[in-house]
Amino acid sequence: MAATFKALHLYTAPLSGCSARIRIAAYLKSIPLIYHTIDISKSEQSSSTYLAINPNGSVPSLTVEASSSQKFTITQSPAILDFLSAHFPDPPLLPGIERPRERARVMELASLVACDIQPPQNSRIRKKIGQDFNGNGETWARWVYERGFSIYETFLETRRKEKGGGKYSVGNEVSLADVFLVPAVQGGLRVGIELGKWPILKEIVDECWSLEAFRKGGLGGHGRLVP
Repeated sequence: MAATFKALHLYTAPLSGCSARIRIAAYLKSIPLIYHTIDISKSEQSSSTYLAINPNGSVPSLTVEASSSQKFTITQSPAILDFLSAHFPDPPLLPGIERPRERARVMELASLVACDIQPPQNSRIRKKIGQDFNGNGETWARWVYERGFSIYETFLETRRKEKGGGKYSVGNEVSLADVFLVPAVQGGLRVGIELGKWPILKEIVDECWSLEAFRKGGLGGHGRLVP
């Protein structure tokens, strides 16, 4: 534990892709988090107790005990990852500023997942589509995933033409791009996508899944890549 912090409490849900990003990063960096499971099936994220921690009623949330009398909470996975990366820098998940192209590529891919894939298909949106607009939330989610992964694959193809590729999304080192990608793929598999449509992406996900941190931190924790 970093000397300046007494404890780090992560509020997480097993099937939350955003939570899985934090769990994977924590395992990669050997960060000793204290886990608190929020049961989405029981709407615990909407309880008064949890809303006092995170008014948005979403997971993950990270409560930092800086001392016996001081603590603060960080919500939203990018903000939590930024905090953890600043205080637990090894191994780095973002290339340094001396590698501007690689750094930009990592942020580009992570942002694709964080902005264009995860939010449009999350459980709130799916429920709203079904209940209020007489639509099929799962069909919608499948379209979002397939569109997003097709774009991700295009970026990977371009990367291979530029630099010859690598084992992971950007080169031969695990990065934030992979930390964001794998939980999204797990979520896509749960609604019936066929990963073989994107061969380069599948190679990268398979490589990530060979690492214990991804298996332990992924959806469900100690979960499987496929449902």
